[in-house]
Amino acid sequence: MSETYVRKALQMGLGEAIERLNMLHSKKTRGVASQVEKDEHGLIMDALNQTKLDLGFDCDGDGIPDTIEIFAKTAKTSCCRITPTESPRKKTSSRKPIKKKRTKRG
Repeated sequence: MSETYVRKALQMGLGEAIERLNMLHSKKTRGVASQVEKDEHGLIMDALNQTKLDLGFDCDGDGIPDTIEIFAKTAKTSCCRITPTESPRKKTSSRKPIKKKRTKRG
């Protein structure tokens, strides 16, 4: 017999995931997290890392994106800023303008 696996999706809000991760991280760093909490921390990290951020840094102006180490340098010296990048999944030119909602005054 072959086993069939059913994939089920569980959704968690990004804010909720970050809040839970912060709480679990705090418990880990204080040394009071159970093994289950440590495992949950790892699972949330894995889930959050499924979403990639497109970041552009070119602090030296050579036209080549700088490496991830630029975060530490920027935090220390405030030398760089994040620049917009165009994701292949989201093109800024295809975005529809946001319509303002009318509110009734009464």
